[in-house]
Amino acid sequence: MVRSGGVRQANFMGIDMENMKAERKFLEQLAKQHGGMLMVEDVLGVARDPRCILHKYFQWDDTKAAEAFRRMQARQLIQKCTVTIEKAPDIPIRAFVSLSTDQYSGGGYRLTADVLSDEDLKAELFREMAHTITKWKKQLSLLDKETVAIIDMLDEIVVRKTKGKRKEVRA
Repeated sequence: MVRSGGVRQANFMGIDMENMKAERKFLEQLAKQHGGMLMVEDVLGVARDPRCILHKYFQWDDTKAAEAFRRMQARQLIQKCTVTIEKAPDIPIRAFVSLSTDQYSGGGYRLTADVLSDEDLKAELFREMAHTITKWKKQLSLLDKETVAIIDMLDEIVVRKTKGKRKEVRA
């Protein structure tokens, strides 16, 4: 059973925690009104009302919204592209990766081959993978202890690849 109310009070990245609670409760109530299922269409339907607590999260100017949607489509296209490497020709990997340092300085994607060829960029990629593994472990620990043990083994391998130097990476 998942309890509501587990919102941390820490205010990082400008997040208003009180508003976040109210918005979450609003969405929970909306889900209850629809048999426990929260549908995107229902959220948009209520958010169209300028008085709705969720209204501010949407771009209501259709020209700006269309451009934002095209940007999202471009990201999806970039993320969908795969390549294989000689060591593992049967395993497709993303052709482009977005590193945290690039995201902080305006965004963009790098060729995966370039990242894997540069020791500093490769180390950054491994640190980000380690961060992702840590997030998976936290989520999985609530569901399945056996899978957490497997993720722990994966984490150990990634830590070794980063030579044990785990710099904190923000996602």
